[in-house]
Amino acid sequence: MINKSNNLLFSLMLVTSVLMAVSSNSWFMVWMGMEINIMSFMPMIISQKNINSKEASLTYFITQTIASMIMMMAIVMMMIDAKNINFNPSKTGEYMMMTALMMKSGISPFHFWMPKMMEGMNWWSCMILMTWQKITPMIMMSTLMKMNTITITAMILSIIVGAIGGLNQTSLRKLMAYSSISNNGWMMMAIMISENMWMIYFMFYSLMIMTFTMTMNQYKIYHMNQLVSMNENMIMKFIMSMNMLSIGGLPPMAGFLPKWMVIQYSSSMLQLMMVSTMTLLTLITVYYYLRIMFSAVILSYIEPKWNTNKKSTKQYNMMMITLSIMGLTAITMIMSMY
Repeated sequence: MINKSNNLLFSLMLVTSVLMAVSSNSWFMVWMGMEINIMSFMPMIISQKNINSKEASLTYFITQTIASMIMMMAIVMMMIDAKNINFNPSKTGEYMMMTALMMKSGISPFHFWMPKMMEGMNWWSCMILMTWQKITPMIMMSTLMKMNTITITAMILSIIVGAIGGLNQTSLRKLMAYSSISNNGWMMMAIMISENMWMIYFMFYSLMIMTFTMTMNQYKIYHMNQLVSMNENMIMKFIMSMNMLSIGGLPPMAGFLPKWMVIQYSSSMLQLMMVSTMTLLTLITVYYYLRIMFSAVILSYIEPKWNTNKKSTKQYNMMMITLSIMGLTAITMIMSMY
């Protein structure tokens, strides 16, 4: 961004476009809101200090434009099907709409643009992409999603790609991209249960991602070998390790709660085979979260007597502690209801 006024303008457009798309009752207005969303997010990606940000912005533009073209074609086909009086209407329009929405949100097998793109962005843009940019496609998918072969394949494939793809990564931004792809599969399962379930999952996921990205941005950490720079502050290392376990969904952390709720309701719907597969594949993702913790916490040097980094203020530490306590408090309250 060039200056703060532009940043404020595009942020307002980003928020307004999502609200417009979510609150509309027409697919054309949804498409228009998504187009405004694309044009407001692209300038926020570009940074004068990062050459790769221009490539990331172009990648995002091309991917989202292709998805928008498929979406517009799907809208036309759905309108044709609605006008035809036919007892066996074609489902091609709905399938094409699901394809466009999965491409926009980075659900496998339409995920290839996401890791490469996140590698060229800063942490703030990554946070927006992993949280706010998922709202419109996911809510629109909830109106079309049915339990069929395409949906089940997308869920399982997203978790497989998210688990296997993150194993050989040393870049934290690429690793979080694969983590986001894995969580997309869980969010689709939450949408199949109810929109309220998806909202609970999404709020917990957003809280954890915000905590992680703010911590990494504070210390300007982008790769695993840079995590030793956090040795000056044991409180932040403890908070980050708890957050990593929470993102991985390891009990009794707060991140386990939404996964537990999805597992419980899916089991009551007799989706035992799929839930078992998703749970076992998610255990692979816990491995690379533990690898981050190993680099940051276990490989610890002696804390220096003097500290040159004055940015790690007490207010920032207290904010991170508050976010962690909020998650632990929420899981305690909900567990007490059972």
